[in-house]
Amino acid sequence: MYFNTIRIIFVVRIVLFMENIKDISPTLLDYAILGLIKDQPLTGYGIRKLFEETALGNFSSSPGTIYPALKRLQKFKLVEKYKNANSYKNPFNITQIGLLVLKNWVLQKIEKIDVEKNTDELMLRFAFMESLTEKNEKINFLTSYKVLLKMYIKELHSFYAIESHAMPLHGRLAFQYGIDSNKVKLKWCKKAISQLI
Repeated sequence: MYFNTIRIIFVVRIVLFMENIKDISPTLLDYAILGLIKDQPLTGYGIRKLFEETALGNFSSSPGTIYPALKRLQKFKLVEKYKNANSYKNPFNITQIGLLVLKNWVLQKIEKIDVEKNTDELMLRFAFMESLTEKNEKINFLTSYKVLLKMYIKELHSFYAIESHAMPLHGRLAFQYGIDSNKVKLKWCKKAISQLI
């Protein structure tokens, strides 16, 4: 009975939080931090080092952005500091609410604009899916990405067929690069789906 009451209180808190989630607007940096500490607690310094030493540096590695992001995440109760009695370092843990926010982000619908301009964000979302989502959710994400990529490539080809004669050589080459790079993404997407099935 006691545990059921605790469980109900927890669920009610989550529901109330999810209703007010519109008030929380995590940035891409916030989501990257949540994804990093999802599987292991990290100190602010440890998070900053990961950003400095990996491709996550594209999202920021500056202490002037990492530490304010951590404070913001604490304010919204998406992360909390873990009190470590054996060390002066207190790593950050993701909370249950933080996990829900992160999962909602990785599973949000892929839009055409994401395929056109936000590939890095899509790949970050996919990278964090590994231990956060079910197999069918991963496959659905990739299938949606594949469909939108095919449409976008078709649009690029149509535009090129009409406008290429008016483009300078370097413009045509740059446009061809865009088409080819999207074809590579599509090839990767198909391969990833086949490995997950």
